[in-house]
Amino acid sequence: MKNVIEVKNLTKEYKELKAIDDLSFEVHEGEILGLLRTKW
Repeated sequence: MKNVIEVKNLTKEYKELKAIDDLSFEVHEGEILGLLRTKW
């Protein structure tokens, strides 16, 4: 299947808070992706 989204080694920081550390994923054509946020 063809990738429509591909993320490799994503890191996101807010000042001193590392919110995302080394995230990688692929979304193929026809798939549905959901992202959930939780409170810290």
